This record gives sequence, structure tokens and C-alpha cells, in this order.
Amino acid sequence: MVNNPLVAFQEAMQAAGVFLAADAHITPDGQLHRAHAADDKAGALSIWYNFHPDAPASGAAGNWRTGARLTWCGKRLQSLTTAERETLRHRIEEDKRRAQEATEARHRDAAARALRVWADAAPANPDHPYLTRKQIAPGIARQSGASLVLPVHDFSGALHGLQFIQPDSSKRFISGMRKAGCFTPVNGMPSPDARLLICEGWATGQTLAALSPGAVVLAALDAGNMQAVACEARRLFPALDIVICADLGEIGMTKAKAAAIASRAKWIWPHLPDDAPAWVNDFNDWSAWRTSQRQGVAS
Repeated sequence: MVNNPLVAFQEAMQAAGVFLAADAHITPDGQLHRAHAADDKAGALSIWYNFHPDAPASGAAGNWRTGARLTWCGKRLQSLTTAERETLRHRIEEDKRRAQEATEARHRDAAARALRVWADAAPANPDHPYLTRKQIAPGIARQSGASLVLPVHDFSGALHGLQFIQPDSSKRFISGMRKAGCFTPVNGMPSPDARLLICEGWATGQTLAALSPGAVVLAALDAGNMQAVACEARRLFPALDIVICADLGEIGMTKAKAAAIASRAKWIWPHLPDDAPAWVNDFNDWSAWRTSQRQGVAS
């Protein structure tokens, strides 16, 4: 059994998936602090924590990037005195408030930075390697240096962040942005009278928009965000025809089905023939492969 509350708190953080960098240290003053995560890039501070060393020793921590978080107390709840319970309750409420304020401040800062970058970005080069490889048009994309730049909005139209896509297909979001329930509007914003398709990635969305004239397509950024986007669309447009367009694979199919059930939507996925190559994983892959097959026959 660990007798040092600080060590016990750090062990609880690790058990919850909140991993401090090797050179990061906990400041035991009951205040909100930010710290480097073990897998943070240079300059990033993904972890937040509060550690209260006075009895009953307690704390809260989380990782903004991964969503992992925990609330911890060094004593079992059953063994706390009435006064300690009240102290702990107050701390938890205060820690939650501080963490929420810090999260909102990060989101505001990210949105402001995104607006500046988006305003300065140029129209995307149609010959960008990613566009060529995916066989898609630039659409809403802009370009900053070698990176394609995609906007991340909510349903009000507010810009919350950006996604950057490199020529080698690697992707990242602007740090600190709000992602939950946000999306890239591939070909416009939803409306009550246009069918809505929701997919994971923007390249897939570009393909779906080309295949489904008249439909509005939203790229939900990743599989885990599809349900939040779909449910908000259903709340705003109760009678809307919503279709969740799944990527193949266990995660893609599972998340898409859950999003469809939660939002009372339909869901579809690429139906592949037996000779489809293993790299075909979504509607964009499927379309690119079919195009290559047709070109092969034509030649």
C-alpha cells in the first residue's frame, strides 16, 4: 500500500490513462496546473491537474487531448468524517469549475488562432499530393505552406478550429480546439430540406458529395465524433433524412451503427466485391479503386 499521497495520486493518474512526461512534476498546492503528457509534442501541455495535499489528500486530473480524466481521494469514502466529506465535496466542485474554465479558455484561444490562419490561407492547389492521391477536388480546403487547411465548425456556423493535412496524408488539429460535436462542412451547412450525410473524414465527404448531388455532407473528423454530430443534427432537424456513412473495420462500423441508432438515422457502408484490395476502407477508397479498375479496362 502506498503511504505517500502524492505518489498514490500519480499512480491513479497512470491507471486512468493520464500519463505525465518523465520530466513533469506535480505541484501540491491545490491549484490548477498544466503539464506535459508523455506523448506530447514539443511545447504542448495536454495534462491538467489539481492536487490537494492537506487531509483528506485528494486531486483531479485529465488529458485534454485524449479525454482521459479522474477524481481521486487518498481515503476510502466510507472512512471520511462528516467534515472531510464536506471538504472533499467542495474541492470536487471547485476543481470541476476550474477545469471547465481552463477548457473554455483553451477553446477560445484555439478559435482565435484558427480564424487568423484561415483568413491568411490561400486557395488550395488542385495538384496538392493529397488531393491527387485521393482523386478529389479542393472543395472548401485552403492551403498554408504545404498543408491543406480545413475549417471545423459547429451547427451555428462558428469556426472552432482547423485540421491540417500534409502531403504525406498525416493530419493534425490546431491545438486546444473544441472537437466534440464539430465537423467540416464539406459542401454547405445542414438545412431542413436537404438530405444529410455524415461521415468520418473530409476526403470521404468529398467523394460522397460527388456521388450524392443535392445532399449536404458533413465530415465528423473521426469515428468517435459521429454520434455527437448526428444527435445534434437530429435535435435541430427532427424530420431530416440523416444517413451515417461508415468506414469499414470494427471501429468504423461500430461507431457508425451507434451514431445511427442514437440519432434515429439510416446507415450505409461500402459493399465490396471479393476481389477488392485490403486498402479499400471507406467510400473514397472504394471510388478510387473503381476508377482505377475502369481505367485499366479502358486501356
